[in-house]
Formats: sequence, C-alpha cells, structure tokens
Amino acid sequence: MTERSENPSHHPRSGPPAPTTGAGHPADLGLSGVFESEPRFLNRDGSFNAHRTGLGRRAFSAYADLLTMRWPTFFGVSLALYLLLNAFFGVLYFLLGPSALSEMPDGTAARLVACFFFSVQTFGTIGFGHVYPSTLEANVLVTMEAFVGLMGVALVTGVLFARFSRPTHRILFSHHAVIAPHPLADETPGRALMFRVMNGRRTDLLDISAEVILTLRHEPGGVALTAPRSGNKGLGNRAFYPLPLERDRVTFFPLAWTIVHSIDEHSPLYGLELPDLLRLEAELVVVLRATEEASQQNIQARSSYHASEIRSGVRFASMYVRESGQLAVDARRLHDLQSADLPLLEARPVS
Repeated sequence: MTERSENPSHHPRSGPPAPTTGAGHPADLGLSGVFESEPRFLNRDGSFNAHRTGLGRRAFSAYADLLTMRWPTFFGVSLALYLLLNAFFGVLYFLLGPSALSEMPDGTAARLVACFFFSVQTFGTIGFGHVYPSTLEANVLVTMEAFVGLMGVALVTGVLFARFSRPTHRILFSHHAVIAPHPLADETPGRALMFRVMNGRRTDLLDISAEVILTLRHEPGGVALTAPRSGNKGLGNRAFYPLPLERDRVTFFPLAWTIVHSIDEHSPLYGLELPDLLRLEAELVVVLRATEEASQQNIQARSSYHASEIRSGVRFASMYVRESGQLAVDARRLHDLQSADLPLLEARPVS
C-alpha cells in the first residue's frame, strides 16, 4: 500500500527553477547560506559537517551525553565514577582512624585498601559482616554512603533504561546514487536519479517518508560554474532544489525502496551530465522519517551523496531472491550495480 504526498513542493513546475541562495530560502535546510565554502553539508553517516563552539559550561548536559555516547564509553564512564566514589569514601573511612572500623589490618597501605573494599561492600549493600563501623562518626559516614549508593544505582539504572528505550534505527543507504534509464511520465525514454535504502533491523518500519534536496553552486546572477576553483574565492552561491520524487512516501517497508527522481525538463538536473555535477559541486541531502513499529516511536535517518558518489550509465541490480519458496531481499546486494545505456538528452548550456 502506498500513498502520494500532497505537498505542493513536489508537483512539477512550469520551467527550470531559478537559482536561489541558501539565505532565508525554505529549501536551504536551515543552513542560511553559511556553508558556501564547505565541500558538503552532511557526511554519509548523517552527521553534520560542522560543530558549535564557544557555548560555555552551561552547554554541558550530563544526561544527554550519557544517552548519546557509545556503549563502551558509557560503561567506561560508569565504571570510573563507581571506582572514584568508592575511593573517595574509602579515604574518608581511613581518615577517621584505625578504630573507626573493626578488624582493620596493620600498615597504612593495607588499611587503605581495606577501607576501599569496605566502601564497595557498603555501596553495593553486600555486608559480609566481618568489618563494621565501630564509632558514631563511622556510622554517620556509612549512612551517607548508603544514601549516595541508592541514588547512584537509581540514576545509572534510569539512564541505562533510557538508552535501551531510546528510538534508534539502522537504515542502510546504497553506497552510490545512480543516473539510470527510466521512462518518464508519458512513457517516453528518459533518465532518473535513484538511490536505494533498506531497513537493516528485524523490526518493521511504518509510514516512511523521504525528502531529497539538491544543492548546486552558481555564479552570482545564476550562471553555473564551469571549472573547479581553489578555496571559496569567486565561487557563486549555492542553489537549493527540493526534488520531486515519483513516490515520496510508503506505508510499509518490509523489503527495499528505490527512491526515484525523474529527470524531465522541469528537473534542475535536466541536461547536466556527471562532469557538470562535479564542476557544480552537487550534493544530494536525504532525510527519511518513519515510525518504528515495536516502540511506536518516530525515527529520522540522514545521509548525503556528493557528486563524486553519483554514478551515471548504471542501474541497481536486483536484490530479490527466493528462500524456501518465500520472497526475500538480500542486504548484501544493496550496493550492486550493472551497466545500462542512457537515452540521449538535449544538453543544457554550461558557460
């Protein structure tokens, strides 16, 4: 089952779109023209090719950082905090003197180690019983550590649960976008820009929508660049074009989805060949939005294709196989290409 979006920006326009700069334009993705000198907006993994500085200490959010850091880093930070807390309380027990805890060994180093492990037992509510507080001060410190331990376990448990319940995705993008033969709306031979995506997890995704924006460089006044130039000196502004898609929304996503933009006379790609896209520093910015069926949470996937990652005169090879009589899609074939002859189109003057 599929449904077609009614977004007016996806309907064909009456002619080739006029170049527009990023500043204040609805299609600029909120970048406001500041990326004029950058080679690309998004990295292939969806991360932004920029970062924020000068925010100060108030920008730090322990909760957000603990949620988003990699799992090895999270466990490493948790272990480090656990050891530091126990070392802190172990030193406090040590400073209370040899009589504060029972059965303390002789020697400074041995007693310090014993205080540390007593703190571990108290923090974890283990209580072997052979060491116990002998003074009022030691009992007060045990009470304080028990409270800190209770709060610490609750906080780490909450963050751990939030990390597991946080909506994530593994949407796979083909290594390359391709310009391949594809019939136009009137069934005449034509071309289309395509790339392929697939759900890389066993859970299902529902109500997937795709948004694709093409950005090209232009000289001031809308004249396209004709040769690469060093740095950003003399480079024209970027123009942003939302690309109409043959299908920008699918209800179910059990297999793979080839996202297609027809290159007709209304397309900003009409008449441009791959060398032109390289000279114009073209980039495709892709945003996918979906609902994860198991958790009913919204997810978003981002990626981009630089002109150097676009292939022309090829098409995607079939991914579909039969296993025990049932239709299946082989993720190992997501990136497979095969040669294809492109129909000739009238070239657009690039001067």
